[in-house]
Amino acid sequence: MDPDYSAWFAGKSLSTDWTSGFFPLWATLLRSRRDEPLDVLEIGSWEGRSALFFLNYFGKCRLTCIDTFGGSPEHTQRRKWSDQLAHVEQRFDKNLAAFGERIETIKSPSSQALARLITDERRFDLVYVDGSHHSADVQSDAVLCWPMVEDGGIVIFDDYEWTFFASKVERPKLGIDSFLSVHAGQYRELYRGEQIIIQKIGVGGNERPAVSTRPSPLPREEPVDRPQAENDVEFVLIAEAGILEAQALLLCESIRCFAGSYSQSPITVVSPRSSRRPSPSTVDRLQQLGVDYLPIEIDSCCPQYGPSYRIHSLAYAERRAGPPVIIQLDSDAIFIAEPDFSLGTCSAAARPVDSKGMCTTGPGDPFDPYWRQLCALAGVDYEHLPIVRTSVNGLAVRASYNGGLIAAKRASGLFQRTEDIFRRLVDANMKPWAGAEPVYNTGTGILQGDATAFWGTSQAAFSLAAVAGNHSVRLLPATHNFPLHNFNPATAPDPARLVHIHYHGLFNEGSAAANPILDGTLALPAGIREWLEARLPLREAPRPAASIPGRARHSRRKAILVLGMHRSGTSMLAGTIAALGSAPPKKPLRADGNNPRGYWESAPLNSANNELLAAAASSWHDWRPLDPQWLQSPAAERHRHKIKAILASEFGDQPLFFIKDPRICRFVPFMSSILAEMEIDPVALLPLRNPLEVACSLERRDGLPLAKSLLLWLRHVLDAEFHSRHMPRCFIRHERFLIDWRHHVDVAAEMTAITWPIPSDQAEMEIGRFLTADLHHERATIVELRSHRNVTPLVRAAYDILCTMADEGDSQELRDELDLMRAKFDDACDVVGAAVAAEADHLRGERDAISRAYQELGLERNALAHDRNRFVSKRAVLLASSSWRRLTTPLRWMRSPSKRQK
Repeated sequence: MDPDYSAWFAGKSLSTDWTSGFFPLWATLLRSRRDEPLDVLEIGSWEGRSALFFLNYFGKCRLTCIDTFGGSPEHTQRRKWSDQLAHVEQRFDKNLAAFGERIETIKSPSSQALARLITDERRFDLVYVDGSHHSADVQSDAVLCWPMVEDGGIVIFDDYEWTFFASKVERPKLGIDSFLSVHAGQYRELYRGEQIIIQKIGVGGNERPAVSTRPSPLPREEPVDRPQAENDVEFVLIAEAGILEAQALLLCESIRCFAGSYSQSPITVVSPRSSRRPSPSTVDRLQQLGVDYLPIEIDSCCPQYGPSYRIHSLAYAERRAGPPVIIQLDSDAIFIAEPDFSLGTCSAAARPVDSKGMCTTGPGDPFDPYWRQLCALAGVDYEHLPIVRTSVNGLAVRASYNGGLIAAKRASGLFQRTEDIFRRLVDANMKPWAGAEPVYNTGTGILQGDATAFWGTSQAAFSLAAVAGNHSVRLLPATHNFPLHNFNPATAPDPARLVHIHYHGLFNEGSAAANPILDGTLALPAGIREWLEARLPLREAPRPAASIPGRARHSRRKAILVLGMHRSGTSMLAGTIAALGSAPPKKPLRADGNNPRGYWESAPLNSANNELLAAAASSWHDWRPLDPQWLQSPAAERHRHKIKAILASEFGDQPLFFIKDPRICRFVPFMSSILAEMEIDPVALLPLRNPLEVACSLERRDGLPLAKSLLLWLRHVLDAEFHSRHMPRCFIRHERFLIDWRHHVDVAAEMTAITWPIPSDQAEMEIGRFLTADLHHERATIVELRSHRNVTPLVRAAYDILCTMADEGDSQELRDELDLMRAKFDDACDVVGAAVAAEADHLRGERDAISRAYQELGLERNALAHDRNRFVSKRAVLLASSSWRRLTTPLRWMRSPSKRQK
């Protein structure tokens, strides 16, 4: 337990501890409201451990506790708890006595107590549901307390996956799921794991912001009377370290101040790369504005092209639950009035592109063949592309819409279709500029070369997606997405009616171009210029140290990802760094004959990772790549929440800990994004072992064929290397680590900016007992690796390059070679994997048929046994009856010799 929390429980009478593992999770979620005078409701208090947390953590809160203090079936049926029932209420009173009037205790069944609170019109900011665990009682508690929860309030359901009751019908999960399904759209899910934590969404889909935003200083027109659904939107934009975060912050402020009826709509700010996270001060300010900051790890299909991250981020947002309309935004823009996002019968709304660029005017245009190829790629009839006029000079072009401001219905799937088309054109290397890449002055600076080779394709992909899905696009008025850098007084809309201004880099510090707003050429409504002047120029925030490879902000926690193939010495490495003070998991897998000195893996995390792979139609011994789109889909969200809860439970608030499970090699971005959400910086240690030794070890342990094990090795090492490039990392060769572990842990500390809590000289004795040569079972030489018939050239070449990286250091040239190998391997998986998958499906079908037959036989056996027991029971009743005795009296007389002699 956190030392700050443990003092709260010193000297208290507590016989059980079911909750303290969740305190760090609660603190993370509730930190922004810690100083508020919250009203907290607790259903089920037992001896008061959770009540002590709430009253101490929220120093100004008022707590209402409901409990019978008589326990429920799960207590009375277990002796270790039933023996405590006589003392529970006395302990509760003693533990909470010091809080006086801040606590109200209602000794009553929850249904009666909640009814009374409803009658008294009570309201609560936080509700903890931990009373009776029977599904009907849990659902009843949820239903009764929900009307009393304030908008933006938090509800914590405990023991979501608890299995005390034999029947699933009686377990709390059913009650919670039933409640959530009925109230879909009224809450936002924050965590899913052993607990379910939700936030109530207010009318119109808006949760209560962390702090109230100040009203606009300017007079506004009355909002247009539109259907409520038209106002139910979610703004989505990107923020990254540097000037982009300053632009994103200004845009969010402008929404809150000037967007009228949309000013309190949800805003999601995506940080797509852990190496470019915004500064803590920016994140704090975003949260003050009630913004949902979403740090994830996006594996872009075209990382050199900046807008690719916007494409992937919007597709990610679209897959999540949320309001019916999504607003795509470029960060270098502001709102100065209420926008018009009404869609009517259209699926989307946007402005045309500012200028022609790579668009086509029709036959004879140099880009026309390219567009026809794009249409063929996307399965679109070229003639179905509508014609629009560019916003600057009115040139008629085949439809291409400006990506700076797009409104689209979530249900249309437009952003996901855009992502799919963009991936396909990148895979086909369809660069529109044919080697003559343009130079663009953007909101983030001047771009050219590889950065602009695909310029314009993000907007083209959206246009093709709209046509491919038969989605009509409404043209937004010229007052929206107004290009400030192309301002012409003669053609510009009335300044008094401007809504949304796309300023590109004109607000940035050091911009040499004329700014029509600040020089008075463009006269905006009163107060807006002054609002801007107070915030300009925009300055580039310093890059956080933790985002620079080899360095880290010492104030942030660190997680060491041990990224190695199974049987590659990962356990050996994990045990060593545990001896050096890196925190191990609280619930490790048990040691066995294959790993007599321990696996050093979290048992619950191991189970959750297996569930994740199974849900992705894979397994630990699958050598095919995981689908990155599935990992960002709603189907993966449940696993994300569960893994996050497990990490919080297993490692608490440890400043340095390690996560070791070879499965993670295959979904590093997924795990990295979870750590980013928890504000934990990952570093990677990548152990390397001769792949032939690995394969032999797997053959001995699991009976896997050598050829399959070598494919597994290739998949794990290629994926782990590629997806760890963004984080500080160190390669460690297995055989050399056994000889001189001190050198390798020192090098690892230097390369990843880790400070070992226990110096190596102090840990030497413990590591010496643990790390012995007898751990190195299977052995193979390089000559054997090169000559073995099951070792392919791809495996040999990959191992050579990785060893070079470990010995001589990383380089772009080596990375490029590995990228080529990974592409070849993925292509081979596409060809061969389909046949393997078909065979696996066939075998699974046979297995399932056998399983069903076995179950049917079991049911038939049970039915026969039931009939037998029924007949035996009837026979016993018949034999014991007086009628039977009367009927059989002559028979008994005849059988008795003494009776017959008389």
